[in-house]
Amino acid sequence: MLTPLQLVRRSTGLLVGLGAFACALTLLYLASSSVMGIGGSCGSGGPYVIATPCPTGIAWIVPVSIFGGIVALGVYAASVLPVGPRLTWLAWPALFLSLGYAFLDSSLGPETGVDWSFMVCAVLFILMGGVPLLFLANRDTFRRVFWGTAPPAVPGSLRPGEVRWTTTVELPGDRDRNRDRVRNRPLAPVTPEPAGGSGLVSELERLAALHRAGQLDDAEYSAAKKRLLNGSH
Repeated sequence: MLTPLQLVRRSTGLLVGLGAFACALTLLYLASSSVMGIGGSCGSGGPYVIATPCPTGIAWIVPVSIFGGIVALGVYAASVLPVGPRLTWLAWPALFLSLGYAFLDSSLGPETGVDWSFMVCAVLFILMGGVPLLFLANRDTFRRVFWGTAPPAVPGSLRPGEVRWTTTVELPGDRDRNRDRVRNRPLAPVTPEPAGGSGLVSELERLAALHRAGQLDDAEYSAAKKRLLNGSH
């Protein structure tokens, strides 16, 4: 059970973590696409002459997007609510499918034709991101990712996932009223039987059961048993 303050904190963490991860993934995709657009490799700094300089900002955008995405994913995972989706499992497919599309887009140039080095990387990355999504074909896995863990099954529920709670509340004075009801309840007439009196035995067993259940204390049980035995003769 969450307090209202915990609910607000976790909801904020979910929003911030998911939004930051989406931003980091977008930056990594754009940075990768820009590097692939100039041949797939570049350099900056150092004492040597650089044949292909990197686009402005790539040197810090790539590491910041990678480590920032990991931190954002951790914030999201730590803020997950007891019920609801678990989108952390989709981070791997999202990363590799987005980079796979970047490789695929860069491999199909209108002037140079197909760049098979990029095409091979595109196929590998798409497989690495797409194969895990096949597990969503399982109904339980799909529900666990997008709706959270299903509650325990309750006998008599109408539909899967529907839960019914049954509770009993004893208000102050209920036990006293139950005792008064039992105390004032007229005892059924007992007809003596020559074979040992099964009616008397059943009434005694009923009183003993009420005594064990706590609806009759020791004094009430003794008094009721005496009345029963005296009335049976």
